[in-house]
Amino acid sequence: MDNQIFDHKKIVLAVTGSIAVYKAVDLASKLTQAGALVDVVMSESAQRFVTPLTFQSVTGRPVHTDMWQEQTHVQHVRLGEQADLMVVAPATAHTISRLAQGAADNMVTLTALTARC
Repeated sequence: MDNQIFDHKKIVLAVTGSIAVYKAVDLASKLTQAGALVDVVMSESAQRFVTPLTFQSVTGRPVHTDMWQEQTHVQHVRLGEQADLMVVAPATAHTISRLAQGAADNMVTLTALTARC
């Protein structure tokens, strides 16, 4: 990846539950190596395939998994507003359906619906 393209860019990587989650770990690693600041948001089902600690180790940043246990700031709004790019990978059919319906019932959908990029 070209470092100049991603250098200091804020990227939200939303990870949903699929057997392909391991590919999202590789994507997070490559984006981080290219200079991007990668914030990972995981659905509950994604955590059944890969732990948040795996993404934290790769990105060096906290992983967001629960819309109710965040610090004093409303994290999904901050992440969505500050993102230069948001990627949902893997994007399950369920998550795509929820987003199409405007549902905001987990960290992935909440963050996606607040994204301005």
